[in-house]
Formats: sequence, C-alpha cells, structure tokens
Amino acid sequence: MAVGLGLLGRGGSRQALGLWALHLAGAALAGALLGGLAGAAGALMGLAEWRPWIIVACALLALGLALRRSPPKLGRQRQVPRRWAPGTPPARVYLVWGAMLGSGVATPIFHTAFLVLLAAQLTGGVTLGLLSGALFGASRQATALLPLLGRFDPGRTMGLLETLRPAARRLNAALIVAGGLVLVLAGR
Repeated sequence: MAVGLGLLGRGGSRQALGLWALHLAGAALAGALLGGLAGAAGALMGLAEWRPWIIVACALLALGLALRRSPPKLGRQRQVPRRWAPGTPPARVYLVWGAMLGSGVATPIFHTAFLVLLAAQLTGGVTLGLLSGALFGASRQATALLPLLGRFDPGRTMGLLETLRPAARRLNAALIVAGGLVLVLAGR
C-alpha cells in the first residue's frame, strides 16, 4: 500500500497531501470503530474483571509468536482493491483504502503486539477501544506519508521495508513486554 501512496506525487504535492489526509482520516475512523466494537463486546462479556489475566496471557502468546523464526501474519492476507469503477474520484479511493488498511481488516498485520492491543480493547471498555483503535489506525497509515515526502520510487519503498524488518521485529518484542507490563500495572 505504501507503494500505491507513493504514486500520489504524480498529481503534485498539494493534491497528494490532501489525499493522504483523507487516507489517514479513514484509517483513524475505521480503527476507532473496530476498537470501540471490541470494547463493547468485552464489556458485554464482563471481561474487565479479568483484565490483568487476559493481558498477560495475550502478551505471552504475542511474545512467543514474535520470537519464532517466522512470525505469523495476523489479519487477512490480501490488500485493498486496485481497480475501481471508471471515474471514481481519487479522494474516495484513498479514504476507503485508509479505512480498510487502518482497521487492519484488509491487510496482513506482521507485528504480534497487535494481540496486546486487542486484549486491552476487549478489557478496557468502549472509550479505550475507540481511542486506541483510532491511534492504531492513524499510526499504521501515517507511515504512508514517508515515501511521498522522501520522493521514494516504489522500488526504494519496498527496499526500506526489507531493511527495517529486523529492527521492527525487535521493537515488536519490546513493545509487547513494555506495553503488557504497563497495561497490567495500570489495570490494578
């Protein structure tokens, strides 16, 4: 997807930034919606009283999966549609792409720290679910601006993904440990 957003520069930087903002808004709104739904589902099931145990269990599962030689891909293993009906405005395309990608529904999630976020949403209620979902969606898609600002061609963008993969794996494990610990301590 970052490759697709990198192609925005063909219409000029101002247009590209506007489309990126719509993309980010779609990502934040969809993330908030799914996070809020997770919080509501958890509240209906009474998971809040089990919060520390659920978070510890999910953090241990996430860490175990993260330390595997080949971590699993969470989420759906496909990307957003590339072909749209003729005449579909680019603004609509990037807004919908943002919603699909920011929510994590239409793309693989390579970092198992997502399981800790899901545990927090399920046990934290609707408000925490909304806020954390919006932050998750926005942060996932905010990175799509980097290729545009750096004027990276699609090949260089894909090269960056490969170069940064080892650091991202280490940060994922650190986030699981730190985030899980903070969430357990804050929940007491």
